[in-house]
Amino acid sequence: MGKPDKTKFISRIYGYHGVTLAAMSATGIAKYWPMFEPRVPGFSHIESPYPYRFQGGDDTTSQGVAAANLLEAAILHEGPDTVAGFIAEPIQGAGGVIVPQHDYFQRIREICDKYDVLLISDEVITGFGRTGTWFGLEHFGIEPDIIQFAKGITSGYVPLGGIGVSDRIREVINASTAKNPWMHAFTYSGHPTTCAVALANLDVIESEGLVQRAATTGAYLQERLRELLSTEYVGDVRGIGMIAGVEIVANKETKEQFSPGRPFEAAMNQEMMKRGFCTRLVRDTVCIAPPLVTTEAQIDRIVDIIAESIPAAVAAVV
Repeated sequence: MGKPDKTKFISRIYGYHGVTLAAMSATGIAKYWPMFEPRVPGFSHIESPYPYRFQGGDDTTSQGVAAANLLEAAILHEGPDTVAGFIAEPIQGAGGVIVPQHDYFQRIREICDKYDVLLISDEVITGFGRTGTWFGLEHFGIEPDIIQFAKGITSGYVPLGGIGVSDRIREVINASTAKNPWMHAFTYSGHPTTCAVALANLDVIESEGLVQRAATTGAYLQERLRELLSTEYVGDVRGIGMIAGVEIVANKETKEQFSPGRPFEAAMNQEMMKRGFCTRLVRDTVCIAPPLVTTEAQIDRIVDIIAESIPAAVAAVV
């Protein structure tokens, strides 16, 4: 489009976008970086909106808008004519199930439009029903320029990932010429077996109403998990639909985390495993994303196990 200097990408701290080299450079989780340094140039990160811990906002600017405004500051710092895209998960998954403020993405869309920056929605975790809508960004009332997806499109039975692009981008690609061609492919692009699995999987999601089920059962999951807020050590419960995080803290008043020298995550994992529940912990946050067909009885058991495991794990490390 005559803007060849637009090559930079901005993403967020705690964002996860993969561990291949350029994708890892977009990933904002520092522990993934050292083994692959130096990373690809042209990638930078802004702070996560992380409502439980974000420091920002005032009487005139909401916390969500303040967090989004960090993108505008980063674009101006890098130079608007050099920034191609902003990549973000609707809900930051591997970073600790971080749900943004309700007005965050609306402001992000405004900023991207203002500076002609592509908004790329990483829907690998949130796509295909996980949040109770087909795609996670639907909850925030905006459309991205690019959607990237994987996992849910085949329910993980076989590997498949891809992207969806806006009409605007499609038209640019289709208008390429022999002198200035669009060149891009993988060995396994459009693999017929994986695409057949995806179509069959999508048929099941539609015919069995799993997106609506995720919304209904997900509301029950969120309600039950919020009951844990009344217990000692649970600082925050967050999520939408069938994805949630329970953040455990050493001190609820100060939001102090357990010291890295006291391996709470390992102890909490061990206690939950004893009781039959296997899931991931990230920075003392229990990350929960059960199958869309999970029953209310199974959700009750998940919540009970978390409630039972926390004091046992704390006792093991304090």
